Amino acid sequence: MRSMPAAERRLHPRLPLNLSLTLVLADGSEPQRGQLRDISQGGCFFTAKAGARREGRVTMDFVVLPRSICNATGRVVRDEGANGFGVEFGAVNPDLQRFVDELAAASPADRPRVLSRVLDPEIHIA
Repeated sequence: MRSMPAAERRLHPRLPLNLSLTLVLADGSEPQRGQLRDISQGGCFFTAKAGARREGRVTMDFVVLPRSICNATGRVVRDEGANGFGVEFGAVNPDLQRFVDELAAASPADRPRVLSRVLDPEIHIA
């Protein structure tokens, strides 16, 4: 039996972000810059020079002005090497759920305004 392509298995639509982020690795090496390419209620995709091993644990935090702290934890489910890695969320706080809902409801013209309120995305990989 053939498995379905990943896009067909997704429960939630991915929303493009392309936000700069800081990637912190558990090995204590120097933090790296990367991008949070897209997000959904169920997961996200990051691009960074450092890959992430499949099943690695991930914690993501960022601030959305005026005073929301968005947080999610999950695991790496897809490693595309230098092209990035996909994360499936295991837990998402209410602020992140609201942010993703707001982003999904925003018109293409209004998305930059929503994204301009995001500060300091940081990803920790164990």
